[in-house]
Amino acid sequence: MNKKQDTAVKREPFEKRFSYMQTELSKWVPALTELSLYLNPTRGRFNSGIPNSGAKIDHTTVIDSHARRRIRDLASGMISGSTSPSRPWFKLGLPDKDLEQYKPVREYLDECARRMHATLADSNAYESLHVAYEEIATFGTSAMLILEDYRDTVRFRNFTAGEYFLSIGPDGRVNGIGRQFWAQVGALVREFGIENVSPSVKSSYETHSTEGWIKVNHLIEFNDSRIPGYVDFRNMPYRSIYWEHGSSTDTFLRRSGFEEFPCVAPRWSTTSATDIYGYAPGWDVLGDDKMLQTMQIQKLMALDKAINPPMQADASVQGSVNTLPGGVTRFSALLPNAGLKPAYQIAPDINAMREDILEVKKALDDSFFNDLFRMMIEMERSNVTATEIAEKQSEKLNMLSPVIAKLNNEQNNPMIDRVFNIMNRNGQLPELSEELEELIGGMPMKVTYVSIFAQAQKMIGITAIEQNLGFGLNIAGKTGDASVLDNYDLDETVRIYADSIGVPAKTMNDVIIVTQKRKERAEAAAKQAQADAMSQMIEGAAKGAKAASDLGKTPVGANSALDATMAGITGAQP
Repeated sequence: MNKKQDTAVKREPFEKRFSYMQTELSKWVPALTELSLYLNPTRGRFNSGIPNSGAKIDHTTVIDSHARRRIRDLASGMISGSTSPSRPWFKLGLPDKDLEQYKPVREYLDECARRMHATLADSNAYESLHVAYEEIATFGTSAMLILEDYRDTVRFRNFTAGEYFLSIGPDGRVNGIGRQFWAQVGALVREFGIENVSPSVKSSYETHSTEGWIKVNHLIEFNDSRIPGYVDFRNMPYRSIYWEHGSSTDTFLRRSGFEEFPCVAPRWSTTSATDIYGYAPGWDVLGDDKMLQTMQIQKLMALDKAINPPMQADASVQGSVNTLPGGVTRFSALLPNAGLKPAYQIAPDINAMREDILEVKKALDDSFFNDLFRMMIEMERSNVTATEIAEKQSEKLNMLSPVIAKLNNEQNNPMIDRVFNIMNRNGQLPELSEELEELIGGMPMKVTYVSIFAQAQKMIGITAIEQNLGFGLNIAGKTGDASVLDNYDLDETVRIYADSIGVPAKTMNDVIIVTQKRKERAEAAAKQAQADAMSQMIEGAAKGAKAASDLGKTPVGANSALDATMAGITGAQP
């Protein structure tokens, strides 16, 4: 028996949560505004003014863009190292590792991952990820929506700090996003329908005043009023609600929902589970960057005063002072010290200033892991491998490991889940055979990362495997005693190594096939050995028969071998 759903939804609870989320963000805005000013002036919007009202960068405060360039390098390095568009960076697996090793299962999972990589490459995913890495390096938090798209399957939409506000659940994970944005009257009607807009917007549209700006509120959150058994858009696990800011109570522009939380909002790091927003290298270097700007300004002032010092003119100067090259200033030479002279002169130690500035820049470089990320950027144009990264940057890679793990957990995992589910609903993933449906149907997928960073991290452990195995082989070679190799499970070693470096499933046989091949090889070897033995017996018998035949044909009394044989038997002289 179907239940009748109550469509009388009050807007007040949503507005209260929306207001609370805005209030929480306001506590962070002063720090975020300063980060934007000094480190990344093109990121961050902290006022709700009408769009296209003009914006400028304060170049009197920020005259050295070193931090901005390091943030760009970090974003590019994270793309290359963690989510590269030019090579696979994740693969799909199962919680059941034994089942995952079954070749048809692994081939199915590999094909799913291949199609997902292609979908991400065809969308704006990697462009959006680069923006997200810049945001998170500067402010500590980034946010983007992953939406279904009729042309590209998925479409990513980025936000900058100040444009959105978040909420978290008891587990510390982001579970809600609110945002305010401006839309022109014409766009609002086209997007939401004239029947859903407010009377004032409808009137403006009907009188062709379509260029005015309207503020809109948007909230996406867990749907705690979902009615079990209903599958309509208002009963999806997450609800999405739009309404005009300041419009009459209980009116909505749109009420819809999502099967998964569509927002990906990772944090670089958090102090505690109650922190809604995160911290990043930008927070660490803000003082250094302020010092850098001050030092650069002082250096330029010192150079300017040394090159063009302030001048003083005595009473003998006639007319105006001309300090331009070739300029003439008239004065009376009858008076001592007449004319122009520097008010004071300085001799700044520019080299010392430069050294101090370089030290500050080095601190900025270290905070943004510049050596590591520059290496990642260079590897796109060279043959740098994960092994080389592990060897040369192991210390910084270990320092970055918690951040990579957090980004995998808060950004990459939900992004891959969202893309997989959208493609699965659209029928864009390979169909399961009856056998696979029985084996893995309904089983949750597990993501394994095979990016350059992931491989480099694993290589730190794999190096120990290589060294240990090499040590054993060296002992066996020098002593001639191969029994030391009994300590190694070579099959498992090969599989762990292949899994660590992301070898495709099609290139590796599963355990069943390996066992069967060895059985067949052993049986073939046994048959060959038996055949060789029979061949030798036949050959020996043939030789014996021939020798007997030859003896039978040999004439007696001719001092032949047969005479000697007979003499040995009878004792007679040959």
